[in-house]
Amino acid sequence: MILDHLRIAALYSLAVLMFLTQLAWIWIIHKRTVSLHRLEKLEKSCRETGLRISAIIPGRNVAGWVERCLSTLLSQRGVRVEVIFVDDESEDDTGVLVLERFLKRGVRYVRVGGPPSGWLGKNWACWRGFQHASGEWLLFLDADTEFFDECVLADAVRRCGEGLDALSLIPRLDPAAPSSKIMLPLLQNILLSLFSPARSNDPQDPRAILFGAFILVRREVYLEIGGHQAVRDRILEDRALASLLKGRGYRIRLLDGTERFGAEYAGSLGGYMAAIKRLIADYSVTHSLAKMKYYIAGAAILFLLPQVVLVAASLYGNAPLAVLAAASVATNMAANYLELRRVRVKYAPLYAPLTVLANWVLVTALIEAYLSFRSGRLGLTWRGRRIEA
Repeated sequence: MILDHLRIAALYSLAVLMFLTQLAWIWIIHKRTVSLHRLEKLEKSCRETGLRISAIIPGRNVAGWVERCLSTLLSQRGVRVEVIFVDDESEDDTGVLVLERFLKRGVRYVRVGGPPSGWLGKNWACWRGFQHASGEWLLFLDADTEFFDECVLADAVRRCGEGLDALSLIPRLDPAAPSSKIMLPLLQNILLSLFSPARSNDPQDPRAILFGAFILVRREVYLEIGGHQAVRDRILEDRALASLLKGRGYRIRLLDGTERFGAEYAGSLGGYMAAIKRLIADYSVTHSLAKMKYYIAGAAILFLLPQVVLVAASLYGNAPLAVLAAASVATNMAANYLELRRVRVKYAPLYAPLTVLANWVLVTALIEAYLSFRSGRLGLTWRGRRIEA
């Protein structure tokens, strides 16, 4: 009798959880829609500006992207651009490509050694690149970025002329790799619903977000906050710079640039695992890690439990519970399908069911990162370099 009551209570609890997870996914769809609607786009005008920009591009083992990045950067018109490529101890053909194909086109090549104690590699490369820059505005670009038209910089500078101290563009993340088609929809939905980028543009909101793929900042402002030297040990240096700028009252603006330029994010399953761990490592700098176990539990319930219950209920012939679980999983896939459509993935309906695999990767990465921190240190590899956090 007691076992029967426990079984009924457990089934009832699972049914309630399945219903709540479906509501959560509906809420995520609603919030992502609102967030996208609130984001201002970088409008295209192509008006010429006389300002001089120093574009600083740190790169490590980026031979697969650097040619496309520099070619589309050098094709920008309506603005004077000084291009500084900082080779961060690349071990592939990055240096050869830049020297052979872009030195004669005016690109300055700077190779730096390993970062000093207390510095992370990208931050050190950005800081060293700045020391060679002479522009009124500094543009920090990732080496895996690509401009889709020739007026992005001119339009960004014109927008900054409206009283801004720093501007960042959200790129269209490249979904070409199979792992990106699976992982990006979930990660983008989490960003858009739980960490709305539009909040960064509200001076009264403490949240500050810049995307490291494209950060345009006034030179004197960069110097006043201490530049990358002030965030030398931060894994997510863009987030740290955003907090410094907004915290000191500077006006920053984050715009939707997905129609104007793109970037690579991780490109492989291992890359996505490392990217998620980087997020957790940076989170641990400003937040208590004690709460992480609650986030992991919540993520497991929302992302994994409906799939587990769907399989179990189907095997044991519990049709009502299977229907509730299937509805939650379907809503999850619908949210991811919307994101696949937004980034123009071909055959989005075929990839949408596969995106639920991203749930397992995300939770696994969260658990691994948490256990690593509990044991004393998180180690991960990024761009071929070991990072200890």
